Amino acid sequence: MTTVTGFGSTQTGAAPAPIRRVREVPVFRSRYGTLFNDDVVAPSGATGQYLRWQARKEGAVVVPVGPAGYAFVASYRYPIQATSVEFPRGSSEGGEGLAAAAARELREETGLVCASLRPLGVIHADTGILAAPVQAYVAEVDGAAGGPAEPEAMESLSEPVWVTPGELPQWLAEGRITCGITLAALALLQARCPAPADIRTVGRS
Repeated sequence: MTTVTGFGSTQTGAAPAPIRRVREVPVFRSRYGTLFNDDVVAPSGATGQYLRWQARKEGAVVVPVGPAGYAFVASYRYPIQATSVEFPRGSSEGGEGLAAAAARELREETGLVCASLRPLGVIHADTGILAAPVQAYVAEVDGAAGGPAEPEAMESLSEPVWVTPGELPQWLAEGRITCGITLAALALLQARCPAPADIRTVGRS
């Protein structure tokens, strides 16, 4: 068995051969992005089609951290026909950067305002079909500050749900948080700053 530890400057094992795109085939477009069903050739020589969704803008997810712990939003998600407990997320608008988009999505979905915002890393939410990355951020917020949320017309959200660091493992064990982007952002947060107070050091040398 070959163990692969990474494909950066330190690499063990060989990288898998790529699946080669022969022809780019757009099948649907909207203001959010384009769905492709490309003609491809696998390393085995087999030919076929591969679906991929290319979002028009890269996404951002923000982990709000305050004295009460972590702030989540309960959002009704149409594809799964159920409520999902998530961190605020979305994509940039116009010429705004991803950090600005993260701060705006936080304010729109929760009413909370960033006191500081720092990057955590990059997430690929579903590498089997989604092409665009999602940048994760951690935001230091004051739960008593801010105002009412201002969700988009097609969004259905609750008020922020605060979960303490001590409560979080139980929430995860009970399956109360299943959003892949939220779980990945939590993993990045725990790797970079295991305790909420540590967010002040993220991104600093």
